[in-house]
Amino acid sequence: MRAMGTIRRSHYQIRQRARKGQAPGSARIAVLADLHNRVYHCDVPTLIRAIQEENCDAVLSAGDLVVMKGDLFATDQAIRLCSELARMMPVFLANGNHETRMERLHAAKYRRYEEALKESGVICLHNTCMAAVLKDLPVCIAGLELDRRYFRNKFHKDLYVEEIRERIGPGRPDRFQILLAHHPKYFPVYAKWGADLTLSGHLHGGIVRLPWLGGVISPDPELFPHYDRGLYEEGEARMIVSAGLGTHTINFRLNNPAELVIADITVEHE
Repeated sequence: MRAMGTIRRSHYQIRQRARKGQAPGSARIAVLADLHNRVYHCDVPTLIRAIQEENCDAVLSAGDLVVMKGDLFATDQAIRLCSELARMMPVFLANGNHETRMERLHAAKYRRYEEALKESGVICLHNTCMAAVLKDLPVCIAGLELDRRYFRNKFHKDLYVEEIRERIGPGRPDRFQILLAHHPKYFPVYAKWGADLTLSGHLHGGIVRLPWLGGVISPDPELFPHYDRGLYEEGEARMIVSAGLGTHTINFRLNNPAELVIADITVEHE
């Protein structure tokens, strides 16, 4: 297996004043996205060591840990990674467009993939919201799954707050609300729904990054995507977009190393 090489660690501080009825607390999370299993390999042991070194309290995935293209699908590295991490800390997964496509086209094989994850203790969030405590921080973690109509560049389907509520219910104002949503382009809608922190990926950091211009192209494809990588704000809501850990169709990255996101979340009283 060819090692990926450098894994960039990006650190973010997310601080929020506690709302009425909301308990304070803090937690450190690792964010995974776009591993794409065997395409442009991530060195799984290196990635696990990096997460251990960061003393994380949980791992959250924003989707596309597998690759599904035509009749090609692969899940072994994703299962290995998540299973080993689940022995150390809570692991929460939401699906990206590759998992959704795999579930639609190869349902039986997808079920075996998800069963393997669940047997190892991984928590899979299919348009569901789960209350949890990460270290001493009460949170609600929601996994939003969208079908292929929402991932097109041209003629894509718009997303509305009501649709998110129909899928996963309303946000939880009494807890720090985390939303795992693979595609970042709907961030204003996620914020309006009630996400305090949205975790996304999908755009692979723009694949090629240029100074001052940022990411050049998304997988959709779209030139110079707006939410290509990093931290974004919409009112009091924040979104972190991971540049991801792999590639698939466009099988290279330039000035854009694989990225492990580490986020320190703090909810505090005034």
